[in-house]
Amino acid sequence: MNIQVRRARHRQMFIFLLVCLGIFVLLARLYYWQILQSHSGYNLAELANAEHIKNLTLDAPRGLIYDINGKLLATNVLRDDVYVEPLQFSLDHPNTAQKDVEPLIATLHQVLPKVSIAKLRAAFASGQYTARIAIGIDPTQSEQLRALQLPDVFLEPRTWRIYPGGSLAAQTLGYVTQNDTDNHGNYGIEGMYDTLLEGKPGSFTAVQDLQGNPISVNEQPPVSGADLTLTIDSTIEYIVSGALADTVKNLQAQSGTVVVVNARTGAVVAMAGEPTFDPNHYGQYAATQGCLGSEEVYFNPALYCGYEPGSTMKMVTMAAALDQGLITPDTTLDDQGCMAFPDAPEVCNWEYMAYGTESMTQVLIHSANVGAAHVAHDILGASRYYPYLARFGFGQRTNIDGPEEAGVYLAPGDQNWTQSDLTRQAFGQSILATPIQVAMAYEAVANGGVMMAPYLVAKINANGKVITTQPKVERRVISSRAAQLLTGMLTQAAHYGTGQLAQVPGYSIAAKTGTATTQGISANQTEASVAGFIPASNPQFVILVKIDRPQKAIYGSTAAAPLWRTIAQQLMWYYAVPPDQVS
Repeated sequence: MNIQVRRARHRQMFIFLLVCLGIFVLLARLYYWQILQSHSGYNLAELANAEHIKNLTLDAPRGLIYDINGKLLATNVLRDDVYVEPLQFSLDHPNTAQKDVEPLIATLHQVLPKVSIAKLRAAFASGQYTARIAIGIDPTQSEQLRALQLPDVFLEPRTWRIYPGGSLAAQTLGYVTQNDTDNHGNYGIEGMYDTLLEGKPGSFTAVQDLQGNPISVNEQPPVSGADLTLTIDSTIEYIVSGALADTVKNLQAQSGTVVVVNARTGAVVAMAGEPTFDPNHYGQYAATQGCLGSEEVYFNPALYCGYEPGSTMKMVTMAAALDQGLITPDTTLDDQGCMAFPDAPEVCNWEYMAYGTESMTQVLIHSANVGAAHVAHDILGASRYYPYLARFGFGQRTNIDGPEEAGVYLAPGDQNWTQSDLTRQAFGQSILATPIQVAMAYEAVANGGVMMAPYLVAKINANGKVITTQPKVERRVISSRAAQLLTGMLTQAAHYGTGQLAQVPGYSIAAKTGTATTQGISANQTEASVAGFIPASNPQFVILVKIDRPQKAIYGSTAAAPLWRTIAQQLMWYYAVPPDQVS
């Protein structure tokens, strides 16, 4: 009997010790999680919430961008981001045995070959609740992952910006950065209107049971971004960009720019640069050189790239003198090929050509530097010349939809200004202008002396609230009479002068070529350009063509004029503008 009692007491003691041991282990575990691991970022309540409460940010669909005819230039598609749950593989995760992660890593790498083994291992070793391992994967990859039903791997759909036209109008549009930390617009319209386009994100909170079924849901829907309609006509943009790319390639030029503007409203019909980029793959172009070989290709060269416009500026010089009644188209001078000035260096024509007695119209026909310098220095003078540079918008922002505008010149009162600047600016040297500034100067003449404000956004639709851009008069630059006289002079210059290769059969044009060399650059490294409007009798479109440093033909008359003609002819056909000349 005593033996049985002792055995019972032993069993009781053993059970008591087991209970004590269990309590000790439980207390130790509680101490580990609540005291020790609290300093390591783990919290049991947070872990429980992570398993039972799902908080998601709902991305707002980014606003769409259309051309003037309703064709999509920028839109969105749903693409999946891929997440894993590294905490499920952590030794510190409660109630979870250590899992072998290597087979899962191998499978993920097989489906997502661009995600390296090293990146996957680092993600699983992070110990985070969730880690994103890939963004915007291909739809076929999404289908593969869903079919595999991999544990602790989930997909989250997200809107992804795409550009159906590829590089079409890329420098006007800009692009949207799409990565782990940044989803904002950059450059162009995407950058300028980023806040308006991105909308307001929503939220989604769901409480789940142990089987993952939702018990309660709280959702705040996102507010979509505004849709934009641009003034760009994608058909003309396609024609212009293709012809520009061919010209740059064929002439072995460094780059080029074309601007097409509605002569009556200031709306930009097309705006193209070469080289350009595909905003769907913007990361591939980070090292590509743009205008003048020194700027990123993402910038819009029509707004950003200042250049010496050369003889296209002779139009401005004549406009200032005509508007003030100081000359007529028939006013003459004696052109001996070079002209000396008492307070400025001598000015000479190209190849020192002497034209003898010539009219102001013939100055434009011959593109004579001497005649332009004479008008600026001897007839106008600084006090009557520089106000017109300002009126025509040089050295100022046009305030078009883009932040990158440039352009500058020296004027009286500026440090280092001399009379030499006056004589040289008269024929387009010693001044930097942008293609859009030059185009709008010619637009003012085409529009009877009234400059319109250029614009790219025709309409904004913010969830049903529509704002339409109305053409806006910027200012009167010259009188209608002066504009009429100057149009006649430019028409003669195009017909008989250096603009002959820009002529369009059946249509009169008013245009002026320009050939400029940048200081410090060899004489055969030119900026070749043509600026003008068509038809001259009833202007519909202003066209500016600029080719940077062409090699096979280096003058505005031979490098830029043929492209100007091609674009002008396509415009007349596309918009069914009737001819104004009898063949």
